[in-house]
Amino acid sequence: MKKNLVKQLYWVIPVVIMMFGLVLLFYQNYAKVTEPPAPNWSRGLTIGQTNVDRLPPIKNTKNGGFIVTSFENQKLTATTVNSDFTVQDKKVYNIPVDKWTEVYQQDNHIIYSDYTNIYDKDSNRLVPDIEQFYPLNNTIFYVKENALYQLSPENKKSTKIMDIDLNKQDIALQESESGINILTSSLDTRDVTITLHQLHNQKINQLYQTKMPITPGKVVNDISFVLDKQKLGILLQEELEAPQGQQQYFNYFMETTLTAKSQQPLRELTFQDPAGNGQLNEISHVVLKYNNGKLNLLFQASGQTNTQYKNGSTTFNIYMTEISESGTNTVRRSNTPAISIKPQWVNNETIAWLDLNSDGNEINISSSDIAAISQATGFNQGDWIRSLGKTLGMLSSSIFAIAISAIWFIWPVAFIALMYFFRSRTIDRDPVWIFYTGIGIYAIAALAFKNSFFVQSIYTNAPDYLTFTGSSYFFMILFAVITYGIALLTKRENEWDSPVRVIYFVGVHILLLTTFFGPYVL
Repeated sequence: MKKNLVKQLYWVIPVVIMMFGLVLLFYQNYAKVTEPPAPNWSRGLTIGQTNVDRLPPIKNTKNGGFIVTSFENQKLTATTVNSDFTVQDKKVYNIPVDKWTEVYQQDNHIIYSDYTNIYDKDSNRLVPDIEQFYPLNNTIFYVKENALYQLSPENKKSTKIMDIDLNKQDIALQESESGINILTSSLDTRDVTITLHQLHNQKINQLYQTKMPITPGKVVNDISFVLDKQKLGILLQEELEAPQGQQQYFNYFMETTLTAKSQQPLRELTFQDPAGNGQLNEISHVVLKYNNGKLNLLFQASGQTNTQYKNGSTTFNIYMTEISESGTNTVRRSNTPAISIKPQWVNNETIAWLDLNSDGNEINISSSDIAAISQATGFNQGDWIRSLGKTLGMLSSSIFAIAISAIWFIWPVAFIALMYFFRSRTIDRDPVWIFYTGIGIYAIAALAFKNSFFVQSIYTNAPDYLTFTGSSYFFMILFAVITYGIALLTKRENEWDSPVRVIYFVGVHILLLTTFFGPYVL
């Protein structure tokens, strides 16, 4: 029994070590796939799906929960989520839904638009031939025949608010405690004129107006704003097409007060990638909010993530930036492999967004209440599948590690071949010096061409326990000692001659190094 066990050690020990390396790799990938966006912020929790790439405003309930309106299976769905982030109730409304549908939902009031008309939940047409539909938290606005109207969800009556021509002006609306804030902007060749109105008790008043310069050659993509009592923050986003055809994006910010007599200068903002070494790119869908007197920006942007197959790859995630006198401080608020878009605040401590998916776009939330989100998430099969896929994908790159190690093993193989060709009788006698000469040649080649295997990407991507100072020498020697010990231990039981033991030593040594370091070669 003992003799038979010793006879099998030549493959049992290497397999156990390789399995240990694979478990470490899987655990590391699982940690990266499930990495929270920030230390004080939870991972995303999927609370529903929608067939479109829009997310209507989320309504807060009196008991600390919220209601999410979405479009599932071509029907309108209202999902009530408790304060502990578990789904309490789900109601389905049978209204026609397509990619153009926009909806207002509050209690039993449901009003929707199909892009050209406005209907109630019974599909009775309320307003025909509209140009734009703006469902807010507690009321509805729309544009028709160059005029902005407010539609009451209770009595379904329309009231004209102001004239506006969408061919010449853009409009943004924001609901606040003091009323409805309406920002209009009109462009000319050199600047953009911004006018802020406020609707309160059916009266509209102009609060602020200014002109912002536009750099020649740039195009205004979007204008976002927030009004908090007397403080006004405006974000101007511009785009410049480079000569090579690549777009460059610029973000300019201005903060002022409604009573300021002089115009405040524009500040160009840059956003450092909190998960990488560069800047975030393609900032869009920005939502501005004052929180405890500090201005926060919630937006989608392209930045680095380790949740995908290749570490350090980029995708769109959700970020939050706090603006101060000294600059910007940016943190992640989502960390998924999917394309995350359309963020919005649920409350000061919770956000929501969409993850684009071919099987249905996922509605996700994340929060500073890490414990509640983690409990609601529970076991996530998708995390295990993504971790396994990431592990298998990284293992496939180990093929390249074996290929580049050819410069190591070609020399002992050539030595054995030459011995068979010129000194076959010596091979038959099997002197011990053949074994030691073979592994000696391999050791010299491995040390001489060490950097051909231990490339820079290994030191960049591999975990610390593989990349400490002198780690390459340590693991080369460690695996050599283990392999040498196995070769000596099983020599007599397996009746291997020196050439076989040399090939075994070289092959197992490379396999062990490839298992631990190969996934990081690319």
